[in-house]
Amino acid sequence: MARNAPAPAQDADPAPSGNPGLFSRRLSPRHVSTFCRQLAVLLDAGIPMVRALKILGRRTTGGGMQSLVTRVTADVEAGGAFSTALQTHGPGLPSVVVPLCRAGEKAGELSANLRYLADNLDHDESVRDKVTEAMIFPLITLTFTLGTLLFILMVVAPMFKQIIEDSPGQIDLPFFSQVVFNLSDALQSPFVRIAVLVVLGLGAFVVWRGTSMRNYILDFLKLRIPYIGRMLTVAAMARFGKTLAALLRTGVPVLESLRLARGTVDNMAIEEAVVDMEKSVENGGRMSAPLEQHWFIPELARDMIVIGEESGSMAEMLDNLAEVFRTEVDRMQGRIISLIQPVLTILLGILVLFVLLAMFLPYFSILMGTAVR
Repeated sequence: MARNAPAPAQDADPAPSGNPGLFSRRLSPRHVSTFCRQLAVLLDAGIPMVRALKILGRRTTGGGMQSLVTRVTADVEAGGAFSTALQTHGPGLPSVVVPLCRAGEKAGELSANLRYLADNLDHDESVRDKVTEAMIFPLITLTFTLGTLLFILMVVAPMFKQIIEDSPGQIDLPFFSQVVFNLSDALQSPFVRIAVLVVLGLGAFVVWRGTSMRNYILDFLKLRIPYIGRMLTVAAMARFGKTLAALLRTGVPVLESLRLARGTVDNMAIEEAVVDMEKSVENGGRMSAPLEQHWFIPELARDMIVIGEESGSMAEMLDNLAEVFRTEVDRMQGRIISLIQPVLTILLGILVLFVLLAMFLPYFSILMGTAVR
């Protein structure tokens, strides 16, 4: 269940690393995790910090880490603190890295904190990957089907329409055939084509940027989707609980821990609930007090946070909560994959069949009329 946490630091004074801008590069949590684990091994072997960083600087190549390690090494070699150098040069780092490293430095347990940080980053990525995997097949299928439909409407449909117009006699087009041909005509306009390309480009950009262009309304609506909303909420609470537990174990103050753990939620609606928790703590209240006001927070999460407050074992309760929710995410992911794939395939197949029938039925009428004559 919960791993042994490193010794807590007293009077920790964490400060968050800067948030990356819209076009700045985010460092991969997996690369950061690998760096932290390797640095912990070198420090435990008795290698001084500067030499350990230089060794990793020569061997670390992935995800922009080499440049970061080089700059951090220069600062540490000049007499600066490791955590301060990370804060200065690592705006793309996960928000929990700097405070956990600073707490480890003050407690004299930096290597233990680095290992604990690596474990939590790996766990965070594992939960995130499981949610992402559930959507890979539907997104690929949807992209392929939409591309096929655009090809049919822009290339194939005009050919069939020309055949129908050139045929002798009057052909009464079914309603859905008229809809398809009218849509095809609209797509022949260069302005409409440009608009379609712009919309597709913007959609691809938003997907690529991920959470950098989040919107509160969209994030709130995600939580309203049956079953999917529950899975997203549980996954977010698992990340939040695990990160908050790690911060509390290493001596980071409660209010600062909440602010840093909030960055792992990746949903602005759930972040609002965490902000309310911060305000409650800041005003001398309980962390759990505002959770009743947010319907999307699972009842189990509220109960375990209350128990953690009353028992004085908040970190242990959060660790347990994260493990329970991680198991639930695994189960829900399996159900979604088994349901979404066939349902989406059937729906998209029906859509393609509709378009094809809309074009072929008038053509069949022409062939039958020719055969009769």
